Amino acid sequence: MVTKKELTPEEAAAAGPEAVSPTATTTEAPVDAVASDTTHAAVAVADEVAVRHIIRTHLLLAAGSAVIPVVLLDDAVLAGVQLNLLRELAKHYGVDFRGDIGKAAIGTLLATVAPATLGGSLLGSFAFRHTLKAIPLVGPVLGLLTQPAFNAAFTYALGKVFAQHFASGGTFLTFDPAKVTDFFKEKFNEVRGKSAQAAAAAA
Repeated sequence: MVTKKELTPEEAAAAGPEAVSPTATTTEAPVDAVASDTTHAAVAVADEVAVRHIIRTHLLLAAGSAVIPVVLLDDAVLAGVQLNLLRELAKHYGVDFRGDIGKAAIGTLLATVAPATLGGSLLGSFAFRHTLKAIPLVGPVLGLLTQPAFNAAFTYALGKVFAQHFASGGTFLTFDPAKVTDFFKEKFNEVRGKSAQAAAAAA
């Protein structure tokens, strides 16, 4: 049996702190692990805050586009806002932006909620909405009552879907609207019918 020799005070001083406390280096590992976990948690929180800010900013802009009184111009502005949302999310996650795929995805996802939102009635027709909006006084008022909330809810859900897709390693090339339809509808219904401010708070 080998026994460890006890050092005299003089020998300990000459050998340094490592000899006096052989376990000192082993106690540093848990401390480093805790620090690493804390750092990862802080990065995750910062990432979530950044993504929520991107979505919140764009859903408010989308809601604001509904007040534009010029027919077709409102939709053009809305499309630009939603495409920029996808561009900013792609930039955040380091994904190459593809506007063509983004436009197609927006159109496909819109078709999954627009009819249900308006009960499949004539009001669900973009052509009818534009005609209605062109009517002095009545059209703009009706548009202000419904369109901002719809734009906000749709943009909120769009942002949530793409944020989840990019966070899991996906790209525009691997995005399949059919696979995210249920999640998209779930997010859309979370804020459906609520004000843009309420949707922004949920983002």
